[in-house]
Amino acid sequence: MTPLEGPPHARDRGPAKYFHGRQRILANFSRECVHAATHSAGTIFLVQGAPGAGKTALLAECAKRAQAVGWRAARIDPDALWDPHALRKALGRWRKPAVTGKGRVGVPGVGTAEIATDQRPETTLDLLGRSRKPLLLVLDEAQHLGDDPPLAAETVATARRVLTRIHNGEVGRSVMLLAGGLGTSQTAFEKLGISRFEGDSLVNLGRLNPEAERAVLQDWLTKDGRAKGDVMPWIDAITKETHGWPQHILAYVKPALVQLHKDNGHLTAPGLDTVLRDGTARRITYYEGRAAGFMLEQLRCLTQALADSTPDDRVSYSAIMETLTRYYDKDEANRVFHHALHKGLLEEHRGAFATPIPSMRDWLVSEYGNRVHG
Repeated sequence: MTPLEGPPHARDRGPAKYFHGRQRILANFSRECVHAATHSAGTIFLVQGAPGAGKTALLAECAKRAQAVGWRAARIDPDALWDPHALRKALGRWRKPAVTGKGRVGVPGVGTAEIATDQRPETTLDLLGRSRKPLLLVLDEAQHLGDDPPLAAETVATARRVLTRIHNGEVGRSVMLLAGGLGTSQTAFEKLGISRFEGDSLVNLGRLNPEAERAVLQDWLTKDGRAKGDVMPWIDAITKETHGWPQHILAYVKPALVQLHKDNGHLTAPGLDTVLRDGTARRITYYEGRAAGFMLEQLRCLTQALADSTPDDRVSYSAIMETLTRYYDKDEANRVFHHALHKGLLEEHRGAFATPIPSMRDWLVSEYGNRVHG
């Protein structure tokens, strides 16, 4: 690294530069790929979780592994599931009209000429059924499926038909949909007719295990930060703050790379203090982003519903609604609840709810733990 170069840049969106962990999920996904490719079948593999859980990075790793065993991967937007033009664009294909008849058209100065005509529009299922090579469709932000904007009834019917064919392996070739989104993504699929996922094909993504978390940090500090000496004390200190959460890991990696660049790779105690301070500030900025869009009283209500539980406890829907309906009518209380799910302040697991990250719950309690209206 020359003196004119700046510190390495760590991006917290997109594929992970250093990917560790999630081995059980990757193994389950690989088994689905093998089954689909062997039987010309398919399925929907859904990864859902709170913002910052590493969904996009996991989707990229799954796609990379599928491509390594012969699958073609294509990133799609939701409309590719019902709009042939959007799917064709995602697949990088120009349309080749299917000749279904002949007709005559007038040609100025010549008369009439006979041309081939395409009387049957090409459908999304037509496109998906082409080719023998297995196809993996990769859809991120799946929580918006069908709701942004709301779909017309005819489009909903098309989306239901396409998703059902993919889910049941009835496209006529090996096609899988790999989807990632917030914790409300399963509900979005249910609205479009996919009411049940195979056990291993529905992933509720949480924190990294400690070994994977430490491995990610070690790669960043030694390979990009070019740390000189024992990085374990830095890793021990940082992991006390990150809780295995990928977004938090990057929140501390970014200032660590800056500090190591400034100190020519030396791991100093003052440097670590700076990293922890700056990383904590980035982590709190993330929490503030999750809370943006709520009124103060709404945040106090939500926090009040959570405050009487321990960080490991989950709270029932009825308990949360009981608190919210003390101050809002039922419709508004329900809107606040679903907005909290959408923003990642709450996540659902087995019918109960909690803040997905313990440190975010602590922050909510410290900032909004006062009783509502007083």
